Amino acid sequence: MPTFEHTVEIAAPVDQVYEFGNDPENWERVMPSLSVENVEETEAGLSMDTTYRMLGIATSGEMVHTVIEPYAHTVASFESPGMTGEVHYQYEETDDGTSVVQRVDYEFGDSLLQRVMEPVASRYNRRQFKNALKTSKELIEATEMVATA
Repeated sequence: MPTFEHTVEIAAPVDQVYEFGNDPENWERVMPSLSVENVEETEAGLSMDTTYRMLGIATSGEMVHTVIEPYAHTVASFESPGMTGEVHYQYEETDDGTSVVQRVDYEFGDSLLQRVMEPVASRYNRRQFKNALKTSKELIEATEMVATA
């Protein structure tokens, strides 16, 4: 089961970073390989249909985004025929803004193709999630600079 963690410091207040990170429209902005549709509020959080494109292969599935602790911890659980797992985001106020820790745990399916592709797909996913966090930082800090100017 691939697992990885990334941390980024964002020069913006925790509430701004948290709100950005909990908006499904922003997920598509920071991770172009992800498409989100049919977002609905449920008792568990936000439920949505997703399509994730990896290495030229599109996989459709379902995602549930749950707030564990407001402004501190959220989890996006996803399930598709080829991959299931969770993405945890932890937000913490720092002297210079907000620290965001992203932890991803997931499993690939059991087909021969999925098992063969797993090492390459793991590296691809690690890079995609790291870049999404970096892009979030850049977009939030650009917005923060405009707001304080």
